[in-house]
Amino acid sequence: MRDDAPAVMEVVGITAFEERVYRAVLASPGITLQELVRRSQESSGRVQASLTRLRAKGLVTRLSGRSPRWTATNPGTALRSLARGVLGDLNRLADTADAMEAAFRAIGQDPEDGGQFEVLAGHDELARWYVRLQQEAEEEVLIFDRPPYVLDYRNPLQGDRLREGVRYRTVYAPEAFQHPGALDELERMLSSGEEARVLAGLPFKMVLIDRRQAIMPLHLDPPLNRSVLIRGSTMVVALAELFERLWAEAVPMYPQPASGDVAPDPVDQAGEDEGAGPVELGQEDRRLLALLSAGLKDDAIARQLGLSPRSLRRRLRPLMDELKADTRFQAGVEACRRGLV
Repeated sequence: MRDDAPAVMEVVGITAFEERVYRAVLASPGITLQELVRRSQESSGRVQASLTRLRAKGLVTRLSGRSPRWTATNPGTALRSLARGVLGDLNRLADTADAMEAAFRAIGQDPEDGGQFEVLAGHDELARWYVRLQQEAEEEVLIFDRPPYVLDYRNPLQGDRLREGVRYRTVYAPEAFQHPGALDELERMLSSGEEARVLAGLPFKMVLIDRRQAIMPLHLDPPLNRSVLIRGSTMVVALAELFERLWAEAVPMYPQPASGDVAPDPVDQAGEDEGAGPVELGQEDRRLLALLSAGLKDDAIARQLGLSPRSLRRRLRPLMDELKADTRFQAGVEACRRGLV
């Protein structure tokens, strides 16, 4: 039994070794198990198992007698029967493929009908999808922004997309401004057209594209390496609704006026309110109060404004007196009520 005998019967479920056994039986009608073992130099158990499988497929027959012998059935009849079985399986597989392709195309063409969820794993895959979805955005990108970050807190694609007319609205958690330079980056995006607000206690991270697709992390424990991509689902609708509600609660952030511009004083425009006189604030004071009302701690505010904590406290004290606030929280609330932030 040659090891290099051609193996062509695997297509009908016959292994290369079983084919060699079959060819040996075909060449020597009435051959015994012992002779097959000697020729193959394999164990009798393996040869017997091969004969059993060949017999089940109708390729060999066991002759009766004191010493069992094996002979092949008509190979034309047996092999054609196996081939017809394989063809039947292939036809059924083709029918199944057609049905599955129709379902796939229906989902792909109209994702609103069913909805899709896909788990994204690894920093590289998350970053690729974050870029891809922004590139696919036609109208609006809605973002919940808070640490941790996949790669960096900066979004290098956002400026280009803003200039192309895509609207960006972002609700930031106060922790998003803990990185040095984060507030300066926000100022650049605000100047480019981003609409931004800050809300303490932001529950999770999210990017929502044209109210059709969203990415959310499956956890907020660093490293951030597993997220879910959601398409055409009622969850996308719910996420958009949640965004609007939290957007309404959040504190607006405004870009600094251009050099030489004078920021309008909302208090002067509205007149005195319940005995509170007009408050003259520079843009830096408005920025300070915005960060305060958003829930940032003193150390984070000082870091963003380039001040020492002591200098920040000295600067904050007259503002609190002017706003008649006893606590930093009250100062932030009063600043929002008067339209100063």
